[in-house]
Amino acid sequence: MELKIITPESEKGFIQKIEFNFDELKTQISESLSKYEKLVYSEDSIKEAKEDRAKLNKFKEALETRRKEIKSLCLKPYNEFEAKIKELTGLIDKPILAIDTQVKNFEENKKEAKMSDIISFYEEVIGDLKELLPLEKIFNQKWLNSTVKFAAIEKEMLEKIAKVNGDLKVISDLNLNADIELQVKDKYLTTLDFSIAMAEKTRLENLKDAIQKREQPQEIAQDIEIIQEDNTLIAVPDEQPETVKIYYREFWVKGTKEQLIHLAEYLENNGIQYGGIEKCQSQTA
Repeated sequence: MELKIITPESEKGFIQKIEFNFDELKTQISESLSKYEKLVYSEDSIKEAKEDRAKLNKFKEALETRRKEIKSLCLKPYNEFEAKIKELTGLIDKPILAIDTQVKNFEENKKEAKMSDIISFYEEVIGDLKELLPLEKIFNQKWLNSTVKFAAIEKEMLEKIAKVNGDLKVISDLNLNADIELQVKDKYLTTLDFSIAMAEKTRLENLKDAIQKREQPQEIAQDIEIIQEDNTLIAVPDEQPETVKIYYREFWVKGTKEQLIHLAEYLENNGIQYGGIEKCQSQTA
């Protein structure tokens, strides 16, 4: 099948040029407009300026109107030709759409089958990491492309799983505090970026050190006199496991009533027993 132009017999038969008295009009217009080049209107001649503007706009509009008429004449046969071509292409579009639908369904079915194979392989090799490393964390959308062989998918998946296992082992071998280790691993499994996990480790360790420094109790100076009625306060730790030694330490304190009350509250809140000096003795659990 071939599109053959009957009239005109060849493309040479189409309008090649629209001739009109261009040079004559250009000369006349240039001459008539020359007077406006250096013309300056005054307040008294503003009415004349408006009239001149109206004449020029009218002439311009006449030219534009004629241009549009010629364009319409030239486009008329093309518009008829275009409508018929679109009718023909519309007929062709129907089977194209039907075929395209079948092709897309076929490709979608292949992707679903491939995805099923990917899930099966993941289940086969993921091992103990299944809860920590779901398939979507390591899935590569390119795996579903028809050009990607399944052997390449297997290789890439195994490499990713091996890397995660290795990185988690490195974190475990750091012998971190249990809470910090858990948070570092969580950060790693969220990002799968070892450098980010190590940065989180440093942050948590610095935070822990800062908290410990803030919470460290200040030592009570031995030369401060503290008196509370007839008894002297002494710190006695709570019961400890039998393998831990319990110490008694004698000291006395001096301060206002409010200060002594706050001290007693601190000792009680921290589970530290206290009493008079006469009750003090040393023992080992």
